[in-house]
Amino acid sequence: MVQRILNFSISLTLCLLIGLPLQAQTSPSSSSSRQGTQQQKKKEKAKPEIEYPLYNGLSVGLDLWGPASKALGGDFLSTDLSLCADLKHRYFPTVEIGYGTTDTQSEENGISYKTNAPYLRIGMDYNMLFKKAHGHMLLLGFRYGMSSFKYDVVSMGIDDPIYGGSYNPDLTDDVWQGSIPYRHTGMKGSMQWLEMCFGIRARVSGQISMGWAMRFKFKFSASPDTYGDPWYVPGFGKYGSNTIGISYTIVYHLPTHKAKK
Repeated sequence: MVQRILNFSISLTLCLLIGLPLQAQTSPSSSSSRQGTQQQKKKEKAKPEIEYPLYNGLSVGLDLWGPASKALGGDFLSTDLSLCADLKHRYFPTVEIGYGTTDTQSEENGISYKTNAPYLRIGMDYNMLFKKAHGHMLLLGFRYGMSSFKYDVVSMGIDDPIYGGSYNPDLTDDVWQGSIPYRHTGMKGSMQWLEMCFGIRARVSGQISMGWAMRFKFKFSASPDTYGDPWYVPGFGKYGSNTIGISYTIVYHLPTHKAKK
């Protein structure tokens, strides 16, 4: 179901992005006029369709992918608000403030993991369609993310269907045998990471835009607790060297200047 929603959202955004008005073309009556027309088209293509001022206002965005993924059975919930400035409709300095949480238990090994904390990402997007007047965007960007959080890791007893009783299969004592109780709460951790982002954003109506982005995340530094690594890091995802994230954002633009055509 999550994959279907992603495919639908990408298809919808692509349709909005490429559904631009077509320009009529006329056939020249001679070779000289044909060459002149081609040269004129090259000049028109090189010239921006619209000239934006340096500052075009702010926009506020809300990520919808995290809540939708959790509602469809995901293990964690993560969402964020973004604030970005529009510079020449080409550069978009961005700040993202979010919150991530999880409270899950593995049925395979009986480990319960819990955490919740805010996170921060700062960076910039570059709009490769800045010369176009339609307002749609094809974005490349980067983010620097950070999160400081507390987490609980607790081993839960699993019932043995054959011999009865409970045990912890991954937490056995190699010397005295039997299971070892493992319960560490309030452990502290932190992580910093880098993200490379690629996405599209389509102007839907008036000041509203929507779009999706792929986020390739690379762990920059991490400080887990002595007693165990975190399973989930707010803002980053599952703990590891790198991962991939998805965002689907609805954006409201707050312009302060009008572009001059």
